[in-house]
Amino acid sequence: MDIKPGYMLGAKPRQQAAGHVLGILAGALASVPVFYLVFLRNGPEQLITDQYPMPAATIWKAVAELLTEGISKLAVSAQWAALVGAILGIALEAARVATKGRFWLSGVGIGLSAVIPFNTCLAMFLGSLVFWLAQRRWKDPETTVHKIFVQNLEPICAGVIAGGALMGIAVILVENFLLAPAP
Repeated sequence: MDIKPGYMLGAKPRQQAAGHVLGILAGALASVPVFYLVFLRNGPEQLITDQYPMPAATIWKAVAELLTEGISKLAVSAQWAALVGAILGIALEAARVATKGRFWLSGVGIGLSAVIPFNTCLAMFLGSLVFWLAQRRWKDPETTVHKIFVQNLEPICAGVIAGGALMGIAVILVENFLLAPAP
């Protein structure tokens, strides 16, 4: 998913690899200490709270528990939900293959919608709707609007996602260090 936007921005694979290495170093040096300061200063039991639900962490925690304790430890309703999800995923993929990719429902999209918050699903839908409407409205590839909004949708989306993530981190840091009540 990084290669295509990188190409669109003019980066060669070697430059993208160097960028990934720099990102790994920056993450190790900055993100890990901030994570421990913000989320683990009161112990790991405070990692998943109502204020910071961390849906991905919750999902992987459940997967780890499933792998270590077995499927029999799941609630019966969860076992049935997993079975229905598996059958639905197989059916959607079969429909996609049978229609040579023209089937309009995405199994991945439906699966993601089951595990990520509604506001994220809504944002993804609205973003895809905006770009779909832009593609239908500005069909001529020579127009400036087409070049900006239709041909560059991946970098725009990547920028919006990165900006949203950075702002989320900024909000958490402000809440914890600037607005936190004095001990």
